[in-house]
Amino acid sequence: MPQFAEFDASSLRRTSTVDVGFPWRGQTVTLIRIDARGTVTQATRISDKRAMLAQATPKDLVLAAWPGQWSQDVFLVDDLKAAREEMG
Repeated sequence: MPQFAEFDASSLRRTSTVDVGFPWRGQTVTLIRIDARGTVTQATRISDKRAMLAQATPKDLVLAAWPGQWSQDVFLVDDLKAAREEMG
């Protein structure tokens, strides 16, 4: 039987808490997915982001890196359904 990972991302901000709405389609936003088996993938193009979000399951860790004014911010994608809807 395969071992499945569990992730504690409680120290990360969540994409659903961004006041102005998260810029899912932004060229500077990168999505990173770590699936339950530990495979890591990234997506920067809109089509790749859509595909990644479509494949993501609740057992996966999906992160979004969004450049801030002075540093790179990393967010937990905490609502896959909303993220998929925003990406179209």
